[in-house]
Amino acid sequence: MIIRDGATAHLAVQEAHERLERERPELLAEFSPAGLRAAEVDPVSVLDRYRSLGLRVRAAEGELPADPGELVMALDAAGMSTALLRLEFVDPPPGPIERLLPADRRLGRRWARRFPPTEPRTLAYDAAHRALISSLLDDAEWQSLFARGGRLPPGLGAGFDERCVEYPWLFSRRLGGRVLDAGSVLNHRHLIERLLPEVDDLTITTLAPEAAAFTELGVSYVYDDMRRLPFRDDWFDEVVCLSTLEHVGMDNSIYGAADGPAADPAAAAAAALGELLRVVRPGGRVHLSVPYGRREEHGWVRQLDRAGVDDLLAAAGAGAREEAIFRYTPSGWRRGGDRRVAGVAYNPATTPGEDGAVAARAVYCATITA
Repeated sequence: MIIRDGATAHLAVQEAHERLERERPELLAEFSPAGLRAAEVDPVSVLDRYRSLGLRVRAAEGELPADPGELVMALDAAGMSTALLRLEFVDPPPGPIERLLPADRRLGRRWARRFPPTEPRTLAYDAAHRALISSLLDDAEWQSLFARGGRLPPGLGAGFDERCVEYPWLFSRRLGGRVLDAGSVLNHRHLIERLLPEVDDLTITTLAPEAAAFTELGVSYVYDDMRRLPFRDDWFDEVVCLSTLEHVGMDNSIYGAADGPAADPAAAAAAALGELLRVVRPGGRVHLSVPYGRREEHGWVRQLDRAGVDDLLAAAGAGAREEAIFRYTPSGWRRGGDRRVAGVAYNPATTPGEDGAVAARAVYCATITA
């Protein structure tokens, strides 16, 4: 089966994925980065979507890099208008025993095979991470588990960081209206492409410009300190602040901050959260997450315990909230609770811990209604 080049043809693979996974035909795809750009489609996103569907991309003839970004750059550098790619299914069809397992356990096993642990801070990790997050956001079963607070089966994101639960949890909140991303955690194409159709407007605020900006997609950027946001009261319907408050008041030189750490980082974080609550309209929502477990400080980041979270919310004047706690295990990310994560340590190292943890081993998420 040959997929002719064009944005519509590549999209058809996604729409027919369930049938293709059942039948598993030989798939060849014509791939033209220039043609996709002319149709206002990012070619790297197309390759990421194939990976998120459990399809490995290989060159039908010759050699091409495995990383989507490098593959596109290689075609551009070689002046190749079109390449023929072979699309291979990564995970084998479920056997008779697996088909008898409960649906959530089958789901966890499938994702564990599709996204095995990869060495962090490499192009391979980045590509697998993008595809993993994309697959979670596109999959109705996973979204249902996060939306209803269901138990997460073993196999979700072993060897990957806390974004594996933060992003699906956030998207299960069903954002809408005018949205502020405080901290720029959404400033990635695979997230923005999925969020923009659901909201009216997206503004990203962070300390300094980043390498990627998506102004062509209609995203607005504002560079300032979260403790003094340049927005009027009650302006946004939703505010997102994932894995950011733990950096406020710390040493943020790696993020472009000129000021040194604050004398009281906890008070600085509370001031920032107070600003987020100020700029969201009455009845609007603030969605936040922080590393959670044992109280720790690592220079550029703090990890909060239950008392630290409660103090932060109280100092900022936060009202009613819905909470979710997730914890990392060697078999992946699971639901957690205060007792399970009370002594959990953060991994600040550049290499994974013995359990495969890349950064946080637990994360606290909350939706606050203003």
